[in-house]
Amino acid sequence: MLFQASALAQVRFDPPPRALTSPALGRVAPVAVEVALHELQPVPQPVRGGVEPAMLPAEPADSVASFWPLVKVECLEACLLLLVLAGAVGLPAWVLGVPPLRLLVRAWPFTLPYLLAVAWLFFMAPLVMTGQSPLMGRFGVALAEELPERRMAFSLVHLVSVACFPLSFLCMVLSPRHQTLAELLSGQDLLARPLERLR
Repeated sequence: MLFQASALAQVRFDPPPRALTSPALGRVAPVAVEVALHELQPVPQPVRGGVEPAMLPAEPADSVASFWPLVKVECLEACLLLLVLAGAVGLPAWVLGVPPLRLLVRAWPFTLPYLLAVAWLFFMAPLVMTGQSPLMGRFGVALAEELPERRMAFSLVHLVSVACFPLSFLCMVLSPRHQTLAELLSGQDLLARPLERLR
């Protein structure tokens, strides 16, 4: 260290031959600019198609669906799913001439996959084709997803969410964004949109 300090003591540091000649900030002389009064008025916006900008309809923006539409959708779809499954069991039981409960108990290895397929098809077909489950359009709710395979995956978790409606309702109450169980499991959002765009 002593050798390095002694070597640095003998080195000469000369200033660079050319220095900057521009003034530092804050030392520039102020420039007076004269502006007429009419130049300070706001510039009118260009008119599109002869209609004033204030009269143009505001473009609707997607927003996350609120609490009560989601509750109504899932509650009513749970009731509708029970009716569909009752019909799916009652029709074969009527054709076979046996009570529906006996058909469920005796042939559960066949009826359980059949009921799961019917329930999933009940949600999957409308969600894949339109992005909405059977009752979402009635309450102005739509799935924010364009890919059909992601809609199909959401239909499966939406079936779980509707089948476990009390648990989904608890998730909507406790989550800060009022997300359903299907939204929490899939990471996708149900959006509130104007009804005329859901045709």
